[in-house]
Amino acid sequence: MLLCYKAPWRGSAAVNYAYEIVIFTAGCREYASPIIDKLDPARLITHRLYRDSCKQDSQGKPVKDLALTGRGLGRCVMVDDKCYRVVPSENAIMVKPFMGDTKDCELDRLLLLFQIESNYEDLRVAVGRMSELF
Repeated sequence: MLLCYKAPWRGSAAVNYAYEIVIFTAGCREYASPIIDKLDPARLITHRLYRDSCKQDSQGKPVKDLALTGRGLGRCVMVDDKCYRVVPSENAIMVKPFMGDTKDCELDRLLLLFQIESNYEDLRVAVGRMSELF
């Protein structure tokens, strides 16, 4: 059985189409693609990478290497609940997994990055600043 929740979105007016959304999941394409399709009916996600795009660590666990996105790492941010599986880690923002709590405020916290990002030429500096704040 698959149970999927869409996290509460506060401040949807803050969505800015100046951002490219790329999904990089450790999930298998057959499993993840239908979920992404359901979460993105407007087709805002421009590119998808799945488990077969992941590298493996010394224990055989999937690692997401952002260099595989083909995007400049200075303008690339990965939002993940397992940042230790993201390379380079300077690009990773840790979020708690969404577990159905309607009072979850992880997205509100994440919006702060998009409010301050224009102040930084290299987003890795902004990610570091966010880590200091939270």
